[in-house]
Amino acid sequence: MLLRRILAILALATIAAAATTTPVVAAPAGGVEAMATSTCNKWISYNGADVPAYGSNVNCSLRRGNVNSAVFQLQVTMNVCYDLVLAIQGVYPLTADSNFGPSTEKALRAVQVSAGTTSDGVYGPNTRKAMLHQGSNGGWPCKRVP
Repeated sequence: MLLRRILAILALATIAAAATTTPVVAAPAGGVEAMATSTCNKWISYNGADVPAYGSNVNCSLRRGNVNSAVFQLQVTMNVCYDLVLAIQGVYPLTADSNFGPSTEKALRAVQVSAGTTSDGVYGPNTRKAMLHQGSNGGWPCKRVP
């Protein structure tokens, strides 16, 4: 629990620093992460975490407009692993409705900033590697997956 709070405080500091010193650069149409990956359509247990996937491939992407169980898992993961980050953005708890809409995009952008990756609002391989994912045991510990 202490480690969770320390990680949350570090994430908050990262968001605050990014908000005051780093401009958000617009991503190319479709997002940086969307290039050359299939759309995630489900989730799988991968290296001890529940991760969005396309079949058995975790090199996939999600963006606004997607509606499927992969989006649901991403929403649950952000609620579990990034609750304080989402609370600061006013989207906690994020509704886990399988619909990648404006609130999910806003939440993902905040998670991307906190994880130190490009804040383009698209979940893809770079975001997967940078962010924490819900453990396959149903919650903590959240972990990074390669």
